[in-house]
Amino acid sequence: MPEPTDQPSSSTERVQARRCCGSVSFRRVFQLLMFAALVLVLPAMSLSATPPALIRFNLNGHLQTGLELIRIGKESVVIGRDGALHSLDPRDSNEYLGRAKGEYEPLGGAELANRLRREFGDRFEVVATKHFLVVQPKGRGRKWPDLFEKSHQIFVRYMTQRGVHVRRGRFPMVAVVFPDSRSMYREFARLGLDVSRVAGIYSNNTNRVMTHDSGHIQMIVATVRHEAAHQSGFNSGVHSRVNDTPRWVTEGIGQLFEPAAMGNVRAGSDSRSRINRESLHQLTKTYGRFDNTTFARDLRRLVIDDRLFDGEPSIGNAYAIAWAMMFYLAEREPQQFASILNHTAGRPAFKTYERHERIADFERIVGGSTADFAKKLAAYLRHLQG
Repeated sequence: MPEPTDQPSSSTERVQARRCCGSVSFRRVFQLLMFAALVLVLPAMSLSATPPALIRFNLNGHLQTGLELIRIGKESVVIGRDGALHSLDPRDSNEYLGRAKGEYEPLGGAELANRLRREFGDRFEVVATKHFLVVQPKGRGRKWPDLFEKSHQIFVRYMTQRGVHVRRGRFPMVAVVFPDSRSMYREFARLGLDVSRVAGIYSNNTNRVMTHDSGHIQMIVATVRHEAAHQSGFNSGVHSRVNDTPRWVTEGIGQLFEPAAMGNVRAGSDSRSRINRESLHQLTKTYGRFDNTTFARDLRRLVIDDRLFDGEPSIGNAYAIAWAMMFYLAEREPQQFASILNHTAGRPAFKTYERHERIADFERIVGGSTADFAKKLAAYLRHLQG
């Protein structure tokens, strides 16, 4: 079997290689949701209304404690003290060890750093910033820690300026930089992540960004900004790790923060410098001057469900439209931008976001139909095309 590569050969492949796994684990917990939607109608099964319980569990031979967020049948979702999500079988007495005494306390920075040093060994170092613990090969300096920290600060400032609710995260965010793609893919395999042709990912389950320090550095850095936006969003309350957020929202935000110029958000600064040129090129290639109904149709499909992200040939268009929607809202209608993010982040945990709810909420927030919104967006994109 050939070694996976992160060197895409086409524009669409670059979209997938850079970003297809920003949501690699976002949907894992919603496998429980689909089961829950069935069992909730049965009198023999119900969800407990009691507060989440502190439990003990065994992870790869290491005793840990965590907060049980939900338990349905043979599966339990637990958040560990490091912020990682775990799916456990409560019937397995070797894995699920029952309730623990005390209160849930996230790991502090020093304790988590020591755990990371034990996990990755002597060839790696752990560099701390204000918000991050960055695991990287020894001797790499400040390049990666500074990039992650700066990306987070840009994210928080941009969101705050537009009225998005941002809270302080409970955990130090962890980023892991491997020396090359081969070692990164080995880590993916160890974690059970079946992905290839990526320059990096944010894993919702581990709550880590993972990337590598070799290859096309410009693409890797853009990937890091994209995946760091996911991590910032899910750790600052802009997105929720335990509810069903539309992918056009999460991936639109990832796309939004890829350009390096997103750091330039001073009053009066030119929004053209913040354009995601690859996304605009993809839109122009597919929809031209947006003078037919195809663009409006695809935008509506993106609002209703996530199927445009499922693969070729639509995935490139899905990411590009998601970027366009978020960029337009952030730059031209910041109140609606904030309302969409605040609404989706505040939805109930472990509840499927039904198609009719998605379309109704979107049209209520933007103040019109998807067709009307597509017309406004098309006019804005023609302006950006020049």
